[in-house]
Amino acid sequence: MAVPSSGSGRFVIAPAPDNAASAGAFTYTVEVEDTLTYEPAQIASTVDRTLTDGRGWSAATATTFQRVADAAPTRVLLATPDTVDRLCAPLRTNGQVSCRNGDLVVLNALRWSNGSPAYDDDIGGYRQYLINHEVGHRLGRDHQSCPRAGAPAPVMLQQTKGLQGCEKNPWP
Repeated sequence: MAVPSSGSGRFVIAPAPDNAASAGAFTYTVEVEDTLTYEPAQIASTVDRTLTDGRGWSAATATTFQRVADAAPTRVLLATPDTVDRLCAPLRTNGQVSCRNGDLVVLNALRWSNGSPAYDDDIGGYRQYLINHEVGHRLGRDHQSCPRAGAPAPVMLQQTKGLQGCEKNPWP
């Protein structure tokens, strides 16, 4: 899918289930820049499935993740490369990578659409990695290195930039 390099900077919030946030839950919205042709509900479904998967942060941190309609302390945004650059500043994303900046988890639509060489044609796996990596930063996790050649890559390894001898792995 072709991704425009720049967008409006305005976001559409994906509808959320009609339930109140659970006490102590990690609440978030999923929002898509209105210039993109992705359906917010479909993006939200991928984010939800990833964050609640038993291989993910919910199990690794005993955290309950819950998407809400608005006013969440964390916003997961899918944005065009130029908007990512603006929202991630002062971090230099150069239109190529995603980031976490404060309460924003900013996913680059170029990567969402095309993945990275480390994941070959496994776009679904790359999207899981992208979500888990950037939300990991929101959970306070720092970057990691490959522990040894052939090991599963830590999810906090910058797998978009390479695997350092590890095997791709989208899970914490």
